[in-house]
This record gives sequence, structure tokens and C-alpha cells, in this order.
Amino acid sequence: MVSRNSDIQDKIKSVIETEGVEVLDFKIFPASGRNVVRCTVDYIDGGITMGDCAKINKKVFSYLDETNILGGDYVVEINSPGLDRPLKSSQDFLKVKGKAISLWLNEPVGNKDYLEGELKEVDENKLLLELKGEVLEVFFSNIRLGKEKIEIK
Repeated sequence: MVSRNSDIQDKIKSVIETEGVEVLDFKIFPASGRNVVRCTVDYIDGGITMGDCAKINKKVFSYLDETNILGGDYVVEINSPGLDRPLKSSQDFLKVKGKAISLWLNEPVGNKDYLEGELKEVDENKLLLELKGEVLEVFFSNIRLGKEKIEIK
């Protein structure tokens, strides 16, 4: 059953990706007697709109309707990551280079398990964060959660 579910996910993801977006999160799960397909998507450079999500939703719904791979009772939810998008990969962090970010760590760095600062550099394994004039090296393996710090002016 796992390989079938994985196969279904791969097929649905390929339909979504034809719209030029990346799939950030993807789940199929049962709820109230029907399958729910829930996806979070965004363009590589960000900026997906509600209209874009609605268009992708219709495309996935049509695909599921035509193929009947989930049966007849399902819900499709296509969402944008919103302003509070979690930063997970080096690509995510590259998008916010030069901006203020917040990091929650697995293990303390400099006796702190929460850091806020300006993201200075990003490579495959780590990032450099400047806070209060000091630059800290933080490995991705130590980051539990990262978020861009949204400042309202």
C-alpha cells in the first residue's frame, strides 16, 4: 500500500509541477470518510498568488476526476506558504539572504538555542548569521526551525 500511495503522490506532484511551481509540502490523508490532498506550493522565487493556487487546484481536481486514482470522494487543498514560511533547505535560506531571520536550534550555539540576526552567507551545509556585530556559523543539521523575521514598518 505504501508504494501505491507513493506512486499516487508522485503522479499528483508531477501534475502540480507542470505549472512551474515547487511542492514544499504534500500530504494525502483520510478525513471524515474521504481522502484529502493537501499541498503547499510556491514559485522558485516566491510570489505565488491565490489565483495561481486556484488554477493548480482545478488542474489537480481534474486529474483526479479523470483518473479516479483516489476514488470519487476527495478534497484538494492547494496553499501558498504565506509570510510565515518555514525555512528548511539551503535553497530556502538563499531566498532570504541579507534579511533578518529567526532560528530555533537543536543544540545551543554560543549558549543560545534561539538566534535572531541577519543572514550573511549560505552554502550546502551551513549558514553565517550576524547578530550584534558577531558572526556565527550554524550547520543546517542543528536547525530545528528557521523563519524569515517579518518586520512591519
